[in-house]
Amino acid sequence: MSIQLSDILTAYEAEHYIEGLQMFEITQLGCKKWFTQDEILQKLNFQAHINAIARSDEFIMEAFCTFDKIKPLIYDLIMTEMWKQYVFPYLKSHFTELSSIRSYTVLQHEAIVCNLLQICLFHRTSIEASEGYILEVVDYCYRKLTALLQKPPAKKIEKKSIDYFKNRTKEDEIDEQFQNVEFQIQMMCLSIIRFITDHIKHLPINILHQIIVDNDFFFLLIPLIEEKPWLRINHNNEREVFEQSKWVTLKKEDYSKLPKIEAQLWITIYNLFMDPESRRKYELNDFKKSNLLRLRKFMNELLLDQIPQLVDMLRSLEELSLMQVQAQSKNTIVVQQLPELRLTICKDKNWSSIAQKQKEEFFQIDDPTIKEDIKRMAELYSNTVFEGIIDGFKCQKCSLEATKRCSRCKQVWYCSKDCQVGDWPNHKVSCNTTNVQKQEDVKQVDKKQDQSLDQID
Repeated sequence: MSIQLSDILTAYEAEHYIEGLQMFEITQLGCKKWFTQDEILQKLNFQAHINAIARSDEFIMEAFCTFDKIKPLIYDLIMTEMWKQYVFPYLKSHFTELSSIRSYTVLQHEAIVCNLLQICLFHRTSIEASEGYILEVVDYCYRKLTALLQKPPAKKIEKKSIDYFKNRTKEDEIDEQFQNVEFQIQMMCLSIIRFITDHIKHLPINILHQIIVDNDFFFLLIPLIEEKPWLRINHNNEREVFEQSKWVTLKKEDYSKLPKIEAQLWITIYNLFMDPESRRKYELNDFKKSNLLRLRKFMNELLLDQIPQLVDMLRSLEELSLMQVQAQSKNTIVVQQLPELRLTICKDKNWSSIAQKQKEEFFQIDDPTIKEDIKRMAELYSNTVFEGIIDGFKCQKCSLEATKRCSRCKQVWYCSKDCQVGDWPNHKVSCNTTNVQKQEDVKQVDKKQDQSLDQID
């Protein structure tokens, strides 16, 4: 069955929403305005994915840069992370009695913001618009990936018994949801750090220093290549890979195919290792050298065929293995900017008091607005765009994966021009009807705007 959809937001609606985005204090998380903005961010995130998949005008990213809202987005990300770390533990038992829609929205918010930021940071324009805040993103990714290494997901999933579900408590469900969201975010961070390093030649020196010297991402990325947390064996003894924010069963013929997330890691390592300025700043010693040389055992013909540029890196690693590492004494003085957003948010905060206030004011068990929230969320997630983003859009003609859509009605997807031409006799009537309706809607909007202007005059 093919998926048909139109844009969730027009460019004008998106600009209006983005221009109105606010920065909330950590004490305001959960208030009515915060939930309203969360819904807006979800719509913006869905639309950003539609634009990226269809390779159309990415007006979401452009609006974030135009209205200087990348920095508030990063602030929201860090603030939510801290709320989950310091405030949520006080509220977890209370959340077991709270409506599941409320608890889901709050716990999922960080992933929504991170996903939206991931789409934006694919472009150099967004990285430049972030200015000093990109340092906070690098530090954020470092924390998430460190946590992933410290506590990787299970490599083998056992079949859950009936007793497991009988004895499962509401708190267990929240813990599982929390861990699933964290893992999604950690996988997004691998893409984010790759996008940042794609523009490494244009990064300010303090960002490069943070990545190479202070955080030393080589000691995170190389162990992740070895651990491969994006792969696991399910209870049917089938291999699964984490792609598009969900676990997907791999076909046996795809076992040798490099997972997309692993390819992101290799490209990140390549960007860092092969950049002359990065290598100049990276003070090698025997320990760092041995860590880098661990990559060679994975760089076989299968990998090099899929990522050909790694051939140059393998050659450089072979040269490195023959080199004698000498202690480097550098007297260069670096004025280093440090990530300080977390310290600013933490200043003079009493976490237990904040939790108590939010419990009484924002997370009430008998809140009468919960039904409205459920209705809005149902309408948002019942939209076929959600199904399309998760499962992939299908060609109207042959049902294969599609990346193009009808330029007139923007509701039907195709995998190729041949399929679109072949389906035109069937699609023609609905396309014309939809196009006429859109023109009528535009005329109605223009008419209302003219009436409003006449009233002003």
